Amino acid sequence: MRLSDLIGQDAARAALLRAIAGGHLAHAYLFEGPPGIGKRNAALGLAMALDCPAAPGAGCGVCEVCRRIEAGIHPDVPTFGPTGAGGQIVVEDAKAILALARTRPHEAAARVIIVVDADTLNPNAANCLLKTLEEPLAGNHLILCTSAPDRLLPTIRSRTQRIRFRQLGAAALLELGHTRGLPAGRVEIAAALADGSAARMLEAAAAQEDDGENGPAQALGDLRAAITTPGAAGVFDLAASLASQKDRDKDKDGDQEKTAKGGVALLIGLLAGLYRDALAIAAGAPELAVLNAGAEARALAALGVDRLGRALAAIVDTQIGLAANVNPTLAVERLAFALKRQEVRAP
Repeated sequence: MRLSDLIGQDAARAALLRAIAGGHLAHAYLFEGPPGIGKRNAALGLAMALDCPAAPGAGCGVCEVCRRIEAGIHPDVPTFGPTGAGGQIVVEDAKAILALARTRPHEAAARVIIVVDADTLNPNAANCLLKTLEEPLAGNHLILCTSAPDRLLPTIRSRTQRIRFRQLGAAALLELGHTRGLPAGRVEIAAALADGSAARMLEAAAAQEDDGENGPAQALGDLRAAITTPGAAGVFDLAASLASQKDRDKDKDGDQEKTAKGGVALLIGLLAGLYRDALAIAAGAPELAVLNAGAEARALAALGVDRLGRALAAIVDTQIGLAANVNPTLAVERLAFALKRQEVRAP
């Protein structure tokens, strides 16, 4: 991916392109921000901009050099990550990085060494890299990517130039889905589940394909119907349906509880996205909504900010409970009744 193709990271992209154009590229960078938002893609785009013979300073994305960089097989754009026990980057990895950074690029104009999950550097490995981070051989650039910069040693952070990457907004996620040729309805649902992460959005879109185009949307519709229908029958019918689905899942995959919790967590995440959209509309910021193409979020917005806030708090409590191994069927029952109290007026 070229830097110019990076979606939703305008500030980071502009800073890197300015440094390239001005000949002031740092020898070591710390790309920091939430997981799944394009940090490694940006590092690959930087390598293309430095090494592409067809479009120097930008990268063409289609030449043989750019294709090898994107595929992760260019000898001058290696990637390192955790290999040791407990998911750590160990001193042997650091020594391999050192060996590269002390030599000239093999065939390209510049070598870009990418370290993913850099916060997993153990102390020995981190200390081993200090001198190289400060003074690599000319033509070498180190890019440390992390979603937890505070876990890195201060001496590591002080030797790198920090570039911050942000969570992706709804518009950026929808644009990404469009560029991948995904159906609009599936992308909207996936974006609502992504929490600003491109990687999670693409995973959610792929998961929907397995369930059929209307699987998650149908499940959300069933839950909304149980909430808005007066009385308790709809809630208990929904719980029975979930239990029945759990039994079918057990037949397909033996890990009954894991499958059931995963499906319920996805459903609750989608519900959270719908209520967040409604809250954005109610607060006068409809441009922040993702799923407001339909009428559901606009109808929910009529509940007002206070009620929607309480509803969202109940949804978050349910998500926390699911993470703590609460029974998924009981969790949905409890949540449905909590939302009913906000939405259905007592006669």
